[in-house]
Amino acid sequence: MDRARHAVGLQVKRIDLNLFPSLSVVPEGAEYTYGTIGDRAETIQLATYGKMFSITRQAIINDDLNAFTKIPSRMGRAARRTIGNLVYAVVTDNAAMADGITLFHADHGNSGTGAFTMTAVDAGRTAMALQQDPDSHATGGLNIRPAYALVPVEIEGKAKALMAAEFDPTGTQRNPNTVRGLVTVVPEARLSTHSAVKWYLAANPNQHDTIEVAYLNGNSNPVLEQRDGWNVDGVEFKVRIDAGVKALDYRGLFYSTGS
Repeated sequence: MDRARHAVGLQVKRIDLNLFPSLSVVPEGAEYTYGTIGDRAETIQLATYGKMFSITRQAIINDDLNAFTKIPSRMGRAARRTIGNLVYAVVTDNAAMADGITLFHADHGNSGTGAFTMTAVDAGRTAMALQQDPDSHATGGLNIRPAYALVPVEIEGKAKALMAAEFDPTGTQRNPNTVRGLVTVVPEARLSTHSAVKWYLAANPNQHDTIEVAYLNGNSNPVLEQRDGWNVDGVEFKVRIDAGVKALDYRGLFYSTGS
């Protein structure tokens, strides 16, 4: 995860390099030749997210269960949940990338059809492996491997069963399961609100660009502030977090319609 160090509201381009070209033979006594590296960029922008909560003095006095002492932790959890919402919104909203094409698109070679079966998952694996670098330096493809399957909770059991099965669960014969253990299944209820069948594959973000979550000055912890009320007796709490979320590259992501 990259850490942003720029002002809130400022748009910043995330520039990444393409592949360096393959090496050439250097004959005896000959000079080395120079290679060139292309680049690509996506724009990311930080924003401030926050809320306030106030408690009257009377409410505090009458709080026999100490429920209000949990407010700061609940606000902190809400901040982290907000970041998660932003991440999954990038996946489900399918907004346009810098090239003017949506994140998941046939032109990007990262979309397909079919339920979460061995055949469909294997097709997704193949599509990711065959992704091309913009300068066509990688012979055949980039060999990107999926590391995670992001699925709605409705198909969590089916997805985990497929990853654990020795044989193809949909087959009438004991054909080997070619995607056994391929990915870690990540069930997510936020995907369920968008669709109960659509699923996604994602590469390891430490190896390939996928979705970046950037924080102001690299601080991923929400800021919690508290002050005593003046006009009204009580306590006020405020929570905020400065963050931005953006898909940096489509090649490390794959989407299926689920049907």
